[in-house]
Amino acid sequence: MSILIVNAHFHFTNAYQAFDKLRRKFCIILSILIMSMLSIGCEKEKPLPDMLHLEIDTHNARPLRHALYGFNTNMISGDYGYLDPDFVKLTEALAPKTLRFPGGTVGNFYHWKPGGFFQDEMTSTLNPKLNQRNKGNYVKLQRRRDGKILFDDFMQLCNMLTITPVVVVNLWTGSPEESAAWVRYTKNKGYHVKHWELGNEFYLPHYRNKYPTVEAYIAEAKKHAAAMKTVNSDIKISVCATPIAFHKEGWLVKTSQRKWDKGLAVDTSFYDAYTVHVYAYKAIRKKKMEEMRGYLMGWIHFAVTDALDYYEKLFPNKEMWITEWNIANPANRVANTQLHAMYVGDFFLKMLTMPNLTQANFHVITGPGKGFPVFSPITSVNPKTFWKYGGEPESDFGNTIRRTVYPAFQLIGEAFADADTQFALSVKNPPILAGAMEYQGKQMSGIQAQAIGEKAAADLVILISNRTGEQHVPKISVDGKSYESNVTYRYVADERLNATNGGNAEMEGSGKIEIRIREWTGKATEFTIPKNSFGILKIKR
Repeated sequence: MSILIVNAHFHFTNAYQAFDKLRRKFCIILSILIMSMLSIGCEKEKPLPDMLHLEIDTHNARPLRHALYGFNTNMISGDYGYLDPDFVKLTEALAPKTLRFPGGTVGNFYHWKPGGFFQDEMTSTLNPKLNQRNKGNYVKLQRRRDGKILFDDFMQLCNMLTITPVVVVNLWTGSPEESAAWVRYTKNKGYHVKHWELGNEFYLPHYRNKYPTVEAYIAEAKKHAAAMKTVNSDIKISVCATPIAFHKEGWLVKTSQRKWDKGLAVDTSFYDAYTVHVYAYKAIRKKKMEEMRGYLMGWIHFAVTDALDYYEKLFPNKEMWITEWNIANPANRVANTQLHAMYVGDFFLKMLTMPNLTQANFHVITGPGKGFPVFSPITSVNPKTFWKYGGEPESDFGNTIRRTVYPAFQLIGEAFADADTQFALSVKNPPILAGAMEYQGKQMSGIQAQAIGEKAAADLVILISNRTGEQHVPKISVDGKSYESNVTYRYVADERLNATNGGNAEMEGSGKIEIRIREWTGKATEFTIPKNSFGILKIKR
């Protein structure tokens, strides 16, 4: 009996010890699970070191510069008029804050009172190609619009859509008296025109028969400025500076442009701003689109920053106006592609970081062809002009095609519509993008973002450029607090960088509108930034 009791006790003890071991193991495992769950909860407040993080600080804010969102108009081809229903509706949907009149080069030949051009003046430069283009457009305008581009029509559009005008006066074939009379006319009509440019790109060799040196330009510019400010001392006047600092490959070659800028900096008393036209040069054909990505984004990331230092040293107390910006020219193989739309969004975000920049206008809002325009008429097949050849889709608005940059600008217009403030935003732990061509071997942030909104409202908009070909999951915080509520993301994106709305210099289109606005709604914790994209993320504080 005692042996049985001892054996039973022995087995009971072993069973208890085994149970106790299991109990302790279970407690250890449970503790680990609890600690893991607590750790996960902490990570929601503090992101992992390698996680993309968009941090908004609404206490660090400044007024939003609305005038950075605008377009250059150039209606000399006569395809549209300022009051044409299609033009008005398409422009209204873009919701620009500024428009430039009568455009760039055409401003050097325009006479405001008759509302047009004189035939003998159209071939007065030293550049045969420019003369030929001017003459051809003059003929088109005569045929389509009786030769008229009326300033009153332009101002009616601006007043209708609440747009700020920027005007270029004629320093080539015009006179100081004509410029002063224009200012007087706007004042008497009650037109609010404050921003005036003294001609367009007179540093180019095309105009050396009148302006062989910067001193010759300054002498004439001073006459116009004095006459105009005598009529209205409240206006702002800008002079033509060169874009040389944005193009380091031409730095040593174009010494005349450096001399021009230095000459302008000697006496800054008669002007309020300097105008620079910024184009991302390299109209290279037969380059891979991936290389063009690395070049364009590298140019924005590195070259623009370097250029600003040059201009700020020359003109430290003056406003900078970029009244034309785009890719290099209509034959650029990036023209009218998804990469072009990405470039537009990315460069616009870069402009929001330029402290002295107060005016900006994309070149150009409309015109024939597939290169520069935001929207354009259907282009008939014309093998003589290779950027107009083939691949056009059916029109998606009257007789008009909205090119790939149109939806990107439409998103900017939506973001700017009710915003009055730009808030500080920092991008932590961004993905890295490698540069190409001149920027080979250089690395840059793959994400660029800015936050805007109404100062007193709860709504915020984050403009996001994903320069890379990979999607990314960001963590968003506002004033140090993790944001996990609902968001809406409206964006343009495509798997292919060469997707187009009608083809370009090298690629025929698919016959379809490939680039358009898409939308995603959901929790911020589930938001993913699509690859090859630009968009606006709407959140609430």
